[in-house]
Amino acid sequence: MTTTLLPPYQVRVRFSLSRELASYRSMMRELSGYHVEPELVWVIERKTMCQCEYRGFTRDFTNPQHWITPLNSRPGHCIMVVAPRMPTLYVRAEGTNYARFVGLPADDE
Repeated sequence: MTTTLLPPYQVRVRFSLSRELASYRSMMRELSGYHVEPELVWVIERKTMCQCEYRGFTRDFTNPQHWITPLNSRPGHCIMVVAPRMPTLYVRAEGTNYARFVGLPADDE
């Protein structure tokens, strides 16, 4: 996994309504079943993972992650998570060490 600090930029993201998601599947089920208004957030960091790391992360969003840093402590700050041939995810931790909110870009509706 590589970390890239980014100059902050804004993007519209559809976050799951659940406070704590179990997995990527539960997030997709929720986002496809309900109309979720996109939120405007600041992307401050990009995590580039291999597919194996990405799959491990998406199995359980409630697992503590060493790469979720204090930089992602404000409500509007996000970490972009990318992997080859996988959907881009946006993570808001809001002071926790796990993916408290996970979402998809609003353009992918």
